Amino acid sequence: MKRIFIILFVFIFFPFYLFAKSPFDHKKNHDLVLPWIKIKVLPSKSVILPGEEFKFYISVILEEGWHIYSLSPYLGNKTLKTKVFMDKNVFKGQGVWKEPKPVLIRDGAVGKIVKGHKGNIEFSRTFLVPNDLDDNKYFLKGKLVVRTCNNKVCSLPQELPFRSVIQVKKTGIRRGKKN
Repeated sequence: MKRIFIILFVFIFFPFYLFAKSPFDHKKNHDLVLPWIKIKVLPSKSVILPGEEFKFYISVILEEGWHIYSLSPYLGNKTLKTKVFMDKNVFKGQGVWKEPKPVLIRDGAVGKIVKGHKGNIEFSRTFLVPNDLDDNKYFLKGKLVVRTCNNKVCSLPQELPFRSVIQVKKTGIRRGKKN
């Protein structure tokens, strides 16, 4: 009988011990080995005219203590290279993807000094809208392929998909009543 009262006492007066939260709850749906990565994409203009150029930005935010590799690594480090793949679209890419100036990182996981990025990283590329494009919404989709490292461990390449929309509007004759 005493055991029952003790159990009831614990359930009634100390329920938080029975339903304690894990210290890893802040990493819900997250692999405990891989870092937290946030990716956002944004065109420089949401509405654009045929014949105009616009910049397309990919912004990456990395968990502290982790880094990704440069788009242009040192010779012999091609497998560490960050890559941007765009799905086929109607816009014409101008030049190559640009990145902020990489920093030199002594990477203990691969045993080399590498070119990479930490914290907030922004990649960009200029695109041209063809002159014959109709008024419509067009999608820019693709994926960023990165390897993340923290000087102890490196992940396998991760594919981070992205998608954005651009509205193309032609200039032309305004329709309406004349006074």
